[in-house]
Amino acid sequence: MRLSDLKEHDQQLDELLPAIGAIGGALAKGAQAVGGAVKTGVQAVGSTLAKGAQAVGQAAQAGLAGGAMDPAQAAAAAKDRQDQKKQVQDQIKQTQAQLADLQKQLAELG
Repeated sequence: MRLSDLKEHDQQLDELLPAIGAIGGALAKGAQAVGGAVKTGVQAVGSTLAKGAQAVGQAAQAGLAGGAMDPAQAAAAAKDRQDQKKQVQDQIKQTQAQLADLQKQLAELG
């Protein structure tokens, strides 16, 4: 294409360039939204894992590891730990599903 060709099609370029700019802006906003959601999901999973680990550590310090609990208390503490693990696993699954949805949205944006 020559420079003279561009001059002839100048009006078409003037009409096309704002649309291209708008598409680029939408893509940037979509990528920013995906990045923010991923960051939020990772923070939520990390926070939940930290809380679960802290609760397990406190139970061990309270006497489960030292044998200060009777068998019923030990069973209840073990059940609580299992419930906490299940909650963390469920939250991880939800976050992974959210991440997959966001990745799909990003792919649709191009």
